[in-house]
Amino acid sequence: MLEFGKCRPSSPLKPVPQRDYILRLMEQAIQVLLRITSLRESGQPGPAVAMVIEGLEKLFGLTVTELGSLDMDQLFLQLTAGEQPESARDKCLIFAALNNQAGLAYEERDLPGLAQPAFHIALVFTLRALAAFPRSALPPFAPDIGGLLARLDGFELPEATRSLIAAYRASLSKPSA
Repeated sequence: MLEFGKCRPSSPLKPVPQRDYILRLMEQAIQVLLRITSLRESGQPGPAVAMVIEGLEKLFGLTVTELGSLDMDQLFLQLTAGEQPESARDKCLIFAALNNQAGLAYEERDLPGLAQPAFHIALVFTLRALAAFPRSALPPFAPDIGGLLARLDGFELPEATRSLIAAYRASLSKPSA
Protein backbone atom coordinates (compact mmCIF):
# COMPACT_ATOMS: atom_id res chain seq x y z
CA MET A 1 0.00 0.00 0.00
CA LEU A 2 1.27 3.45 -0.95
CA GLU A 3 1.40 6.14 1.65
CA PHE A 4 0.47 9.69 0.77
CA GLY A 5 3.56 11.71 -0.14
CA LYS A 6 5.81 8.66 -0.53
CA CYS A 7 5.20 8.11 -4.24
CA ARG A 8 8.01 9.63 -6.33
CA PRO A 9 8.01 9.87 -10.10
CA SER A 10 10.62 7.67 -11.76
CA SER A 11 11.65 10.43 -14.16
CA PRO A 12 11.81 14.18 -13.72
CA LEU A 13 8.68 16.08 -14.64
CA LYS A 14 8.85 18.18 -17.79
CA PRO A 15 7.90 21.84 -17.58
CA VAL A 16 4.37 21.75 -18.91
CA PRO A 17 3.57 25.49 -18.80
CA GLN A 18 6.26 26.36 -21.39
CA ARG A 19 5.10 23.57 -23.71
CA ASP A 20 1.44 24.56 -23.29
CA TYR A 21 2.36 28.17 -24.01
CA ILE A 22 4.09 27.37 -27.33
CA LEU A 23 1.30 25.01 -28.37
CA ARG A 24 -1.29 27.74 -27.73
CA LEU A 25 0.88 30.24 -29.59
CA MET A 26 1.17 27.89 -32.56
CA GLU A 27 -2.58 27.18 -32.59
CA GLN A 28 -3.34 30.91 -32.50
CA ALA A 29 -0.72 31.59 -35.18
CA ILE A 30 -2.15 28.95 -37.49
CA GLN A 31 -5.63 30.46 -37.09
CA VAL A 32 -4.30 33.95 -37.84
CA LEU A 33 -2.32 32.69 -40.85
CA LEU A 34 -5.38 30.88 -42.20
CA ARG A 35 -7.49 34.06 -41.89
CA ILE A 36 -4.77 36.12 -43.60
CA THR A 37 -4.50 33.60 -46.43
CA SER A 38 -8.27 33.54 -46.81
CA LEU A 39 -8.39 37.33 -47.03
CA ARG A 40 -5.60 37.41 -49.60
CA GLU A 41 -7.13 34.64 -51.69
CA SER A 42 -10.49 36.39 -51.68
CA GLY A 43 -8.90 39.52 -53.15
CA GLN A 44 -8.63 41.51 -49.92
CA PRO A 45 -4.90 42.24 -49.49
CA GLY A 46 -5.54 45.42 -47.44
CA PRO A 47 -7.47 43.62 -44.69
CA ALA A 48 -4.87 40.82 -44.89
CA VAL A 49 -2.11 43.30 -44.02
CA ALA A 50 -4.24 44.67 -41.18
CA MET A 51 -4.65 41.08 -39.92
CA VAL A 52 -0.85 40.59 -40.04
CA ILE A 53 -0.38 43.68 -37.89
CA GLU A 54 -3.09 42.51 -35.50
CA GLY A 55 -1.46 39.08 -35.39
CA LEU A 56 1.95 40.52 -34.52
CA GLU A 57 0.40 42.56 -31.74
CA LYS A 58 -1.72 39.68 -30.40
CA LEU A 59 0.86 36.90 -30.67
CA PHE A 60 4.01 38.80 -29.72
CA GLY A 61 2.81 41.98 -28.04
CA LEU A 62 4.72 44.06 -30.61
CA THR A 63 3.19 47.27 -31.90
CA VAL A 64 3.97 48.68 -35.33
CA THR A 65 5.95 51.46 -33.65
CA GLU A 66 8.06 48.93 -31.75
CA LEU A 67 8.62 46.87 -34.89
CA GLY A 68 9.79 49.96 -36.73
CA SER A 69 12.19 50.96 -33.98
CA LEU A 70 13.94 47.60 -33.54
CA ASP A 71 16.57 46.19 -35.89
CA MET A 72 16.70 42.49 -36.84
CA ASP A 73 19.08 41.58 -34.00
CA GLN A 74 16.92 43.33 -31.41
CA LEU A 75 13.77 41.66 -32.75
CA PHE A 76 15.46 38.27 -32.71
CA LEU A 77 16.59 38.78 -29.10
CA GLN A 78 13.15 39.98 -28.07
CA LEU A 79 11.47 36.91 -29.58
CA THR A 80 13.97 34.37 -28.23
CA ALA A 81 15.09 35.74 -24.85
CA GLY A 82 14.35 33.29 -22.06
CA GLU A 83 12.76 30.74 -24.41
CA GLN A 84 13.54 27.06 -24.70
CA PRO A 85 15.18 26.30 -28.09
CA GLU A 86 12.05 24.69 -29.57
CA SER A 87 9.86 27.58 -28.47
CA ALA A 88 12.33 30.17 -29.71
CA ARG A 89 12.51 28.47 -33.09
CA ASP A 90 8.76 28.25 -33.46
CA LYS A 91 8.30 31.88 -32.43
CA CYS A 92 10.82 32.97 -35.07
CA LEU A 93 9.10 30.85 -37.71
CA ILE A 94 5.68 32.26 -36.79
CA PHE A 95 7.12 35.76 -37.02
CA ALA A 96 8.64 34.87 -40.40
CA ALA A 97 5.34 33.40 -41.63
CA LEU A 98 3.44 36.55 -40.68
CA ASN A 99 5.97 38.71 -42.53
CA ASN A 100 5.77 36.39 -45.54
CA GLN A 101 1.99 36.84 -45.59
CA ALA A 102 2.43 40.62 -45.38
CA GLY A 103 4.84 40.43 -48.32
CA LEU A 104 2.35 38.40 -50.36
CA ALA A 105 -0.42 40.88 -49.60
CA TYR A 106 1.78 43.85 -50.53
CA GLU A 107 2.82 42.02 -53.69
CA GLU A 108 -0.85 41.56 -54.61
CA ARG A 109 -1.37 45.30 -54.11
CA ASP A 110 1.61 45.92 -56.44
CA LEU A 111 3.66 47.51 -53.66
CA PRO A 112 7.15 46.01 -54.13
CA GLY A 113 8.70 48.67 -51.87
CA LEU A 114 6.73 47.16 -48.97
CA ALA A 115 6.68 43.54 -50.15
CA GLN A 116 10.44 43.09 -50.46
CA PRO A 117 11.29 44.25 -46.91
CA ALA A 118 8.57 41.94 -45.55
CA PHE A 119 9.98 39.01 -47.55
CA HIS A 120 13.48 39.95 -46.36
CA ILE A 121 12.39 39.82 -42.70
CA ALA A 122 10.69 36.46 -43.36
CA LEU A 123 13.89 35.11 -44.92
CA VAL A 124 16.16 36.36 -42.14
CA PHE A 125 13.98 34.98 -39.34
CA THR A 126 13.54 31.64 -41.09
CA LEU A 127 17.28 31.28 -41.65
CA ARG A 128 18.16 32.45 -38.14
CA ALA A 129 15.65 30.02 -36.63
CA LEU A 130 17.14 27.14 -38.60
CA ALA A 131 20.72 28.12 -37.74
CA ALA A 132 20.24 28.88 -34.05
CA PHE A 133 17.70 26.18 -33.21
CA PRO A 134 18.14 23.25 -35.61
CA ARG A 135 15.50 20.55 -35.72
CA SER A 136 14.64 18.11 -38.48
CA ALA A 137 10.97 18.85 -39.17
CA LEU A 138 9.64 22.30 -39.93
CA PRO A 139 6.10 23.28 -38.99
CA PRO A 140 3.76 23.53 -41.98
CA PHE A 141 3.53 27.32 -41.73
CA ALA A 142 7.30 27.87 -42.07
CA PRO A 143 8.08 30.04 -45.10
CA ASP A 144 9.75 28.35 -48.06
CA ILE A 145 13.31 29.65 -48.34
CA GLY A 146 13.48 29.02 -52.10
CA GLY A 147 10.26 30.95 -52.63
CA LEU A 148 11.48 33.84 -50.51
CA LEU A 149 14.77 33.96 -52.42
CA ALA A 150 12.88 34.00 -55.71
CA ARG A 151 10.71 36.89 -54.53
CA LEU A 152 13.82 38.77 -53.40
CA ASP A 153 15.61 38.33 -56.73
CA GLY A 154 17.02 41.74 -57.61
CA PHE A 155 16.58 43.10 -54.08
CA GLU A 156 19.89 44.27 -52.59
CA LEU A 157 20.39 42.03 -49.57
CA PRO A 158 22.65 43.16 -46.72
CA GLU A 159 25.90 41.29 -46.16
CA ALA A 160 24.52 39.73 -42.96
CA THR A 161 21.66 38.19 -44.95
CA ARG A 162 23.98 36.97 -47.70
CA SER A 163 26.10 35.30 -44.98
CA LEU A 164 23.00 33.57 -43.56
CA ILE A 165 22.09 32.32 -47.04
CA ALA A 166 25.63 31.03 -47.64
CA ALA A 167 25.66 29.23 -44.27
CA TYR A 168 22.24 27.72 -45.01
CA ARG A 169 23.37 26.48 -48.45
CA ALA A 170 26.56 25.06 -46.92
CA SER A 171 24.51 23.18 -44.33
CA LEU A 172 22.45 21.60 -47.12
CA SER A 173 25.55 20.21 -48.80
CA LYS A 174 26.91 18.62 -45.60
CA PRO A 175 26.23 14.90 -45.23
CA SER A 176 23.86 13.95 -42.42
CA ALA A 177 25.42 12.53 -39.28
